[in-house]
Amino acid sequence: MNTATLVDVCRDLQAGNLSPRVGEEAERIVAETMTARYAMPFPATVPATFLRTAQPSRTRRGQWHELVQHLTDLAYLTPADFQAWHRARAAGEDPPRELLGKVTVAAGAFVGEDDYPGFRNFRSLPAGGLAERLDWLEEYLVPVVHRLARYTSFDGDTEVREGYRIGETSAYGRSLSFRMRVYFYHFQQGYTNRRPSYFTREQLPLLYQLDNSLGGHYREYLPGRDAVHLHRTFHELLLDGPRLFDAFRRANRFLPEAAGRYFLQYTLPQGGGTGDAWTDREERLARRAERRVKGNELHQDTGANHLGIRLLQLALWRAGFYTGVLDGAFGILSHRAVLALVAQEREHGEWKDRRLDRVIVRTAETGSWLVDLKLVGRLLDAYAPPPPPEAEAEENRIWEAVRESGMEDKLDAEFAERQREVSPIYGEPERHPFRRAYYGLRSLLRGAFRAVRRVIAWIAGTIETLLGAVFDFVKAVAKRLQEGIGMFFTGFRYFGHFLLGRPFVSLGAVAGEGGAPLLLTRYRLDFDVVNLMDASVSHDDLGRHQRYIGRMLEGAAYFLEAVTTVIRLIASLQPPLGWLRLGIFVARRVRDFLRGEQEPDLVV
Repeated sequence: MNTATLVDVCRDLQAGNLSPRVGEEAERIVAETMTARYAMPFPATVPATFLRTAQPSRTRRGQWHELVQHLTDLAYLTPADFQAWHRARAAGEDPPRELLGKVTVAAGAFVGEDDYPGFRNFRSLPAGGLAERLDWLEEYLVPVVHRLARYTSFDGDTEVREGYRIGETSAYGRSLSFRMRVYFYHFQQGYTNRRPSYFTREQLPLLYQLDNSLGGHYREYLPGRDAVHLHRTFHELLLDGPRLFDAFRRANRFLPEAAGRYFLQYTLPQGGGTGDAWTDREERLARRAERRVKGNELHQDTGANHLGIRLLQLALWRAGFYTGVLDGAFGILSHRAVLALVAQEREHGEWKDRRLDRVIVRTAETGSWLVDLKLVGRLLDAYAPPPPPEAEAEENRIWEAVRESGMEDKLDAEFAERQREVSPIYGEPERHPFRRAYYGLRSLLRGAFRAVRRVIAWIAGTIETLLGAVFDFVKAVAKRLQEGIGMFFTGFRYFGHFLLGRPFVSLGAVAGEGGAPLLLTRYRLDFDVVNLMDASVSHDDLGRHQRYIGRMLEGAAYFLEAVTTVIRLIASLQPPLGWLRLGIFVARRVRDFLRGEQEPDLVV
């Protein structure tokens, strides 16, 4: 069934045609065609999500994995929990029940600590058994992950809280503490189980270290001994990776317009570099690098915490090239990330090869490597996350380029299957729990836009490696489907009950001769209601059924608005339209809904 059929059905619904034919056709498209296309089970339940058969569930599982990473980053879960989760994932197993219990409790704690207005529409985390808590989390998974991702983004997506009090036990306080760990702590040196959950007074001296690394430029904003609040400037520095990287470059005078050079020297384990055979030009560059080493024309260190290296790793991570730990140790993964950046830029074609040859060079005698941080910084500037309107415009141009290449149908057909190729990019988190995939959407889109020809070549089957732009594109599309389609499917479960007049059914607790007593409530879109129940139903049975209906209606009030918003969107589109492109449109509208930017008067 093609997208034109879905557009027609949505137009019927928008026009008020609520006939059984339209309802049945709508459900068939959503429950069958869209689920297979988007690898999203319908209805989305925990058993369906972790069912590892031919059933579509990969996209939903991906969102659970993202959830666990964010909860670990914000110290709701431990690194050991993160490792156990991905160990089960690598073995093709469902997560252990005990671990699932920890995840549900962690998500409930986050919802309780965040001030997101949408959470007011959520019912509280059930106090009952694991099954009830899993149903709760599966229902609200999309908005929970959406909010978590903002708190762990380095794209400047986290809003500054002017009234934040030092030591405050809030999700925002956890976000600040997470960033302090990224910029200052070496987990491998004993900090694994000593992670402060919230930003506290004990971390204030680290801000003085940060100011020293930034040349003392922010001294007037440093908090005093009795400070209650942080100055806005430090909030902005901690929350926005590109802003902090620029401040470091300015302090150390290796911005593009600055005079002089700024180099990083490092060595690699035996066999970690390239082969011994050099071209004549490489040999000349190696001799020049050796002279710079002997003339001490470089910085071999960036402070006790190696903040400069951490910021470089962070920039490479956001650009899709680095998969290691943000630890300030420039090793083989950091080395390969710079090489991959240079390789992609050679194909992009803005810089001539002779200039790119100078970005990373091996010395002639010592065999060490030099990275020209000034040049790397200039390359990475092109990958900095753009403002939201610009990001959307660039994304549109990516899709237009795919369409003009004639590859859109091929992409629609192969995307779900080829998502498996992304797996190695995640850095084996079951073995290395401190490695992370980056989920900042604007950075992912910028990387894909940067080298869209590489993306098209991957669709055509001529590129195998997914580093850089290809990984950015695949991850950006998958993340959009996780958010947009996940929320739409969750809401459509409610929509189907009302549209098709399906009943909500409960069974009584005490079975008689004819079995358990039955309670049934059926609603229509106008909220007309029909109740049926067996004569043997007890007052306790009736109370449980009323609470069940209450929960359903609370959820429906939130999710039906999202569904009607999406239906109105699809009704306005003109076929032909590829399935993935449609998914991106849906995701944008759902994201607007999650941000509270949806139109208030949308009614189907």
